[in-house]
Amino acid sequence: MRACRSTVVALTVLGLWSGNAPVEGQTVVDLPVQDRALSVDFDEVYRVGSFDGDLWETFGEIVGLAFDGSGNLYVLDRQASQVTVVDADGRFVRTIGQPGEGPGEFRMPMAFTVMRQGQLVVADLGHRSYQLFDAEGTFERMVSMGGADEIRFGDIAPHPNGSAIISGGGGAVVAMRSGPGAPETPLTRPVEVISLTGDVADVEPIAQAWNPPREGRPQQLEAGGMRIRMSMADPRTFEPQLLVGALPDGGVAYADSTTYTIKVVQADGAVSRSLNRSFEPREVDRRMQDAEKERRLHELESGEGPRMQVLTRNGSGGGTRALGQDAIEEMVRGQIDQMQFYPELPVLMDLQSSWSGKLWAQRRGDAPMDPGAIDVMTVEGQYGGTFSAGSLEMPAAFGPDGLAAWIERDEFDVPTIVVRRLPRVLN
Repeated sequence: MRACRSTVVALTVLGLWSGNAPVEGQTVVDLPVQDRALSVDFDEVYRVGSFDGDLWETFGEIVGLAFDGSGNLYVLDRQASQVTVVDADGRFVRTIGQPGEGPGEFRMPMAFTVMRQGQLVVADLGHRSYQLFDAEGTFERMVSMGGADEIRFGDIAPHPNGSAIISGGGGAVVAMRSGPGAPETPLTRPVEVISLTGDVADVEPIAQAWNPPREGRPQQLEAGGMRIRMSMADPRTFEPQLLVGALPDGGVAYADSTTYTIKVVQADGAVSRSLNRSFEPREVDRRMQDAEKERRLHELESGEGPRMQVLTRNGSGGGTRALGQDAIEEMVRGQIDQMQFYPELPVLMDLQSSWSGKLWAQRRGDAPMDPGAIDVMTVEGQYGGTFSAGSLEMPAAFGPDGLAAWIERDEFDVPTIVVRRLPRVLN
């Protein structure tokens, strides 16, 4: 979901404007310059998932984890097109969904989230809808994503009202139309509250994050005997992503630039404060560019790169079909060859919000794609400390009572989910 890149005009200066100027009424908080070390000595609660485990825990492609308010863990396995639920002790509870065309069956589940009361929401791109299940796993209804020409999808999180989700970060726009012309790049990237009370999703922005300006023509790639026009947002390599942490009160925190700047937005959309640390972005030089192209080619050849599926429309009114994997590999090679790079390396790589709303911000490591240290802070700007680079991965999900989950993989790439308990000051 973050693998789209495009041909754009290269910029030659650093210190680009990135929408970080304080707005009226916004408090600017400068976090401490020096790191204060945090311990990674967490108690393990349970682990599930293994090659020789029970059938329910033989996971394939895990694309998301989430907890509900009772501590149950939900696992979205896109390969199996189902969600597996285990309780707070790691015992199997149920599976939800299966591959198929009907209600409650998944065609292309891209993301999901769980309300604190246990209701499940699955964003199913194949059905172009959000599928809703109650706390017992029973299918309730579908809510159309809407939009005849484009679908925006990305990471989603529960809204505290229990009938909406928050969407933003890690997303893309899929154009569902054919013919010449590409949509213009918008000036902002929205963080949205999506109401699921009706038959069609009702979308309202809560924040408008900065979108780096782009120029030039979209990429033209050929694959499988087809010419493909890449016009889905098309970020340059190392371009600052929109990183979003949904807060338990309905607000959000987000980072949208190359600097260490996190904006905190209230549930009514007002930006209340900006949290800053004095880490500067690095220039992207030719050595970094060549190394990144080589890394991606190695991933492609070894089969370790991101998995993707490309749908094409058959005719003006026909259905869709999936492009074959050989054609996708051909397309990706062409994409790597045409890669364009942003001139700066963003300081931040990831941003998450814990169960109680503390912010976990991961900095970039020494190499451009290496994860670095993780800072923990409150939304008010109280700095809690830092996990040193390499000592801890960012959790894949936070839960109640200090629960947090990580995905680990063995030498055969078999995933295991490890749940540990964090001290209260970190959750």
